[in-house]
Amino acid sequence: MCEEDLVILSNQVECLSCGDKPYSASRHDFVSCSCGGISVDGGMDYLRRVGSNFKEMSISWPVSLINQMIEDIDTAKETGRSSYGIVCAVARTIRDSEHEVCKKEV
Repeated sequence: MCEEDLVILSNQVECLSCGDKPYSASRHDFVSCSCGGISVDGGMDYLRRVGSNFKEMSISWPVSLINQMIEDIDTAKETGRSSYGIVCAVARTIRDSEHEVCKKEV
């Protein structure tokens, strides 16, 4: 388990019954799959699940990693890199980070 605060980047699950992938875009955005077997809520503020037959698809990264990516994006822009160059800078940051992949407890 990670000790650092995490930033939720995507709040989504896949229903293992119907295959839908409900995504919660904002706080109190309660979204269900078409069969009603699973619901997701919370947007980027919190992860809430109703139901149990699902595969977790959410993405959460440490605050320090997000801040490093922002810094690298700013540097890439200042040095005139193309959009591709900016994506490469972010990819290197993710690759070189010393952060473990963390799963936020629901």
